[in-house]
Amino acid sequence: MKHCLYILVLLMVSAATVQAQRGGGRGGFSLSNLSSSQKEIPDSLLVADSTALNSKRITAYRLTPLLGEAYVAPLDTNRLNFGNSTLVESKSLAVGYLASLGSPAQTKIFSERKEPRDFIFVDPYDYYITTPENAYFYNTKIPYTNVMYTTAGGSTNKEEQLKATMTMNFGKKLNIGGDFDYIYGRGHYKDNGDKLLSYRLFGSYQTDRYEVHAYLSNFNFVNYENGGLANDSTINHPDEYFPEGRPSDTKSYDVRYLASAWNRVRGKQYFLTQRYNLGFTRELEETDEEGNPKEIFIPVSSIIHTIDYEDNRRHFISNSSLIDSAYVVDDNGQRFPRIYGLGAKLDDQTSSWKLKNTIGLSLREGFQDWVKFGLTAFVNFEKRRFKLEPRIEGFDYGKYGRGPYFSVEGLDLNNLPTEKIYDEFSTYVGAEISKHRGSILTYDARGELCMVGSDIGEFRATGNLQTRFKLFKKDATIRANGYIKNVTPAFYMRHNHSRYFWWDNENLNMIQQIYAGGEINLESTGTTLSAGVESIQNYIYFDEIGVPNQHGSNLQAVNARLKQDFHFRAFGWENEVCWQLSSDDDVLPLPQLSAYSNIYLAVKLAKVLTVQLGANVYYNSAYYAPYYESATQQFQIQREKDKVKVGNYPLVNAYVNFHLKQARFFIMAYNLSSKFAEPNYFSLAHYPLNPMVLKMGIAVTFNN
Repeated sequence: MKHCLYILVLLMVSAATVQAQRGGGRGGFSLSNLSSSQKEIPDSLLVADSTALNSKRITAYRLTPLLGEAYVAPLDTNRLNFGNSTLVESKSLAVGYLASLGSPAQTKIFSERKEPRDFIFVDPYDYYITTPENAYFYNTKIPYTNVMYTTAGGSTNKEEQLKATMTMNFGKKLNIGGDFDYIYGRGHYKDNGDKLLSYRLFGSYQTDRYEVHAYLSNFNFVNYENGGLANDSTINHPDEYFPEGRPSDTKSYDVRYLASAWNRVRGKQYFLTQRYNLGFTRELEETDEEGNPKEIFIPVSSIIHTIDYEDNRRHFISNSSLIDSAYVVDDNGQRFPRIYGLGAKLDDQTSSWKLKNTIGLSLREGFQDWVKFGLTAFVNFEKRRFKLEPRIEGFDYGKYGRGPYFSVEGLDLNNLPTEKIYDEFSTYVGAEISKHRGSILTYDARGELCMVGSDIGEFRATGNLQTRFKLFKKDATIRANGYIKNVTPAFYMRHNHSRYFWWDNENLNMIQQIYAGGEINLESTGTTLSAGVESIQNYIYFDEIGVPNQHGSNLQAVNARLKQDFHFRAFGWENEVCWQLSSDDDVLPLPQLSAYSNIYLAVKLAKVLTVQLGANVYYNSAYYAPYYESATQQFQIQREKDKVKVGNYPLVNAYVNFHLKQARFFIMAYNLSSKFAEPNYFSLAHYPLNPMVLKMGIAVTFNN
């Protein structure tokens, strides 16, 4: 009866509770923004003191970005499904990308999308970038090293990844380590390769009184651009396009760019968060070896300081004019509706930097039995600078400046500045109340408001409510979450000066978002059920000509998600399905149904070798998927004249995984369905997936 009462109260509160399900952008963060895998943590969600991190041989944890509170995060050491975890598809239930590992990607599940960064050119690589939200820190009793290598394809289209982490403690207080991730793909299609390099150096120092975590990271991503296939029939109707038979070399397929072009995105980040704890010592009933009572430090309050600096640069390059290629849409042979450099070599550059400085004061939860929650107040100072370089050398503006596709109202093409710098500054104040101890009821709520500066009036109110109880002797969890936001549009949605696209949208209104949702997790049946609804006013999207457009009326997005797993001895069957609905498919196209199923047999041989043999399938219903525009690196809606539907294709992968002591390795036939299903394996409009390819990989952990 008591459990039923808790459930009833929770469901009533969920309608009014607010919480940040999607983080990113300039603003706030909430623990409910974590992915489902990150939520698999103990009852004490936030680590109250550093001693809790020393209970295992190695503990991995993450930090909340502004306030630097630690919470335990699971390591990727699963014995099962190792091969699948190396795929781009594993990063979301449904994801659209440009075929190659490391290429620009966007989740098709709207509730998983984050707020755009000001530097929007980084957003397509979000799965591969270290941020304060996803950065790991460690506490080890022994040195820990993990190395993973994967490879797929032949010599002309090989795709490889080398990823490594090494960390070790110097005593109980100091930890130092580094991450490295290198992806190199030659691509299965012409000019479809990429090269991604990122690394991070990190460290932490923790005592009862003082804690500090810091890292510096750097990335350099190069993505070759082909504009997608010139004719989709090369994939889905090969008999029509190749009457003499489809060629075995997929790089012979016609693509939209005949001229080589590529995007280079670089970035670096310096992050440091520190706190000084004020408190007292308490004697325990236990005694040490000499018979003296043991003491423990009880933190009462903390003084918090976090500094976060980012520097990003983008370079769009071509050795010849793209307009001379097959990438065309009109009678004059012009692909881009707005062009400011016909005949000149493509060399667009822009850069930005951002500095965030946060100071907070917190009252810690649980320092006395009657203190049932923690309370934090903070102020955040943010400085941003953006540099745009619109001047194009060697271009005769007078010759092309008056054409119907090259004129911009109010822009004097004969007197363009060589450099334009925008400076923005904002000051936020905020507070957070949270309770993470216990299981009957835990919560966190947070609000922040920009009081002064470029984003004045921007605010976020977020919240999360959870209860946990026993059902059939196993854990059952109910969560309610939601948020209210009023957000300034990202900078490059307001301003962009480049060869092919130029806009200054000073009149864009703030984006208002309201979300409410909930989740039920039943460990006894392996069931997770969640649902949510979001209402957005002034939603910004990239329209069919590739420029930001603001949707004037209200937009709603509804989703419901079910995850159901079955296990019986050696047999396993994992399933997940998501239904979502957009109130305006022309502005926000979404697949109504996305599904994943994985069926396998897992057995142990000679008590040391685990073998998993199975197959999985990814599926989403057909819809007018976005088109990736390389000149803006954004996902835009399709042009009405050549709209195509993407989806209704089962992506089937067959695999065998092995686990031997501290080594995992796999062999997988990726996109096996391309050999027997209707060949319609497009991920985005005009961008197909890779054809069937053999993929292999190995990961070894050294921690003994």
